Amino acid sequence: MITDIAVERICFRCPESHWQSEAEYDVVLYVDAVGDTWEFFSLNGVPMPSPYDVDGAPFCPVCHRVVPGRPIARRFIPVPPGAEGRPRRRIRDSDEHRATREDLPMLSGAPASQGH
Repeated sequence: MITDIAVERICFRCPESHWQSEAEYDVVLYVDAVGDTWEFFSLNGVPMPSPYDVDGAPFCPVCHRVVPGRPIARRFIPVPPGAEGRPRRRIRDSDEHRATREDLPMLSGAPASQGH
């Protein structure tokens, strides 16, 4: 069961070269059938290892060290169905509804201040 969905802005800063970058990752927390809690990360719709771990962190383009991320902002996305009376919209024709969104460009995981 999904227990938390958020967008996390993550800063990567190399202590050696002082290179710095930011990216916004989608993060889903869920509990599996045996009760274990898991985190699932994606960037621009692509599943990724945790940017907080060495295995998922980018390399500094200057000195080539692994640069684990540090969270700097978070936007929570409510998990449905939520409280009674929460605004929502029933979809009557899911094929037509999805068709209006399929051709939209993908949002970048980069902060808006750095461009799209």
